[in-house]
Amino acid sequence: MPSADEILQKMKEVQERRMAAAGPLVEVLAKRSSLLEQLAELDEPYGKAYMDAEAAGWTADELTRLGADEPVKRPRKRSRTAARKAGSQAPAAAPADGSPAGTIPSQDGASSTDGVTSGAASG
Repeated sequence: MPSADEILQKMKEVQERRMAAAGPLVEVLAKRSSLLEQLAELDEPYGKAYMDAEAAGWTADELTRLGADEPVKRPRKRSRTAARKAGSQAPAAAPADGSPAGTIPSQDGASSTDGVTSGAASG
């Protein structure tokens, strides 16, 4: 039976071989990580350039045939802030119930939405 020192020595040798084998993998992983970060930085400008090409008349099929894949992330067309600002300049919206009746005067003698009776006064 091997001694404790011999077992420890064999364990160290195995561990050293494993470490040596992992070295190239670690180097490739570091390069790969760097390249993936660079690629992620290009997603937004690529999406904008793709949309600009479509706006100029290129179809998605034509761009694909040229080697331009559809972007994973398309840039937003408008920001939420811009949409809110545009919405505040829009004409007045219909009432919450969706009915325009609040703006149309009643013609049957019933009260309108502001409590004023329309039509002829009784009496």
